[in-house]
Amino acid sequence: MSFQIRFNPGTRIVSAIFFGRVELADKLASARQVAEKFGHLHPLMLLVDVRKADIVLSMEERRAFGSFAANLQGLSHGKVAVLHAPDYNANVVINGAAQAEGMRVVEFVTEHAALEWLTSTETHEDTSPH
Repeated sequence: MSFQIRFNPGTRIVSAIFFGRVELADKLASARQVAEKFGHLHPLMLLVDVRKADIVLSMEERRAFGSFAANLQGLSHGKVAVLHAPDYNANVVINGAAQAEGMRVVEFVTEHAALEWLTSTETHEDTSPH
């Protein structure tokens, strides 16, 4: 397993932290785990950290996972901030597919900006990297 799921009770933010080699099975398992354990939270604020991940999914797997996540009961209502390295976003295709299915996903290069967006109450849907 190349991910960890954590919950911060102070901020009520769920973090999915990926590291090392990440395959489709890891992405599916993480999404299911978040949906099962934290899908009852409203709002569901999810920080996905792929800065230390080597995501080895094909383009088709990336699109399929984005669609899967956006439609997964317990996850589909989430507000998702994706934290990636400044020079490379391993999740860009996944994020695009999830956004196309209606999921609120925004990309960030700093944790501070990601956390600020997650805890903000504004509804503006900006999808550009921060």
